[in-house]
Amino acid sequence: MPRLTRDGKVRRTQEERSAETRTRLLDATVDCLIDLGYADTTTTVIAERAGVSRGAQLHHFPTKAELVAAAVEHLTRRIGEDLHHEAAKLPADGDRVSAAVDLLWSRFSTPLFPAFLELLVAARTDAELRKHLKAVEERLAHSMQRQVEEVFGPASSKTPGHALAIDLTLNLMYGMALQRVLASPDARQLKRRELAMVSAWKDVVTRVLENV
Repeated sequence: MPRLTRDGKVRRTQEERSAETRTRLLDATVDCLIDLGYADTTTTVIAERAGVSRGAQLHHFPTKAELVAAAVEHLTRRIGEDLHHEAAKLPADGDRVSAAVDLLWSRFSTPLFPAFLELLVAARTDAELRKHLKAVEERLAHSMQRQVEEVFGPASSKTPGHALAIDLTLNLMYGMALQRVLASPDARQLKRRELAMVSAWKDVVTRVLENV
């Protein structure tokens, strides 16, 4: 039987409180990276946004690099869970590939990519950040591959060009997302170009799947 507080609420365990604190810190880190960029994301600001003490933040993540690397993995896991739920709604066959491309681009075209790009650039000259990001890089790559395979569906996995189609799709998405970061402020023109590229890629990836 769960333990209750004096006001009748369920008393949480220390493990549950600790997990909640970690999640709040990781979510706040992601928000700071999007809003402020890596250079202006400090552990003090993160702790304030998370609503936790500096002592609690240091207990869970002693350095900024550790916290940021953990936030990247946390974010990837969150996106993976989201993709899993959305993939379950896609058609089993027919226009599955077209729907899969749209779904993937909807995730790459969020503000999360510029934040991730900043981390990659910062890691080039930040040895500690590079060390921590490298520790999660292999797990992230494996997770992304698995997620994309799930989105394309089991039928596509049996086609000759399956692996190549996934690699090309991911590289296209990365390139388009990078272009969005560097593009002019004409949002409508950029949107039209993106829609045209995504539409054209649907035809290309179908041929890659069938003909390789």
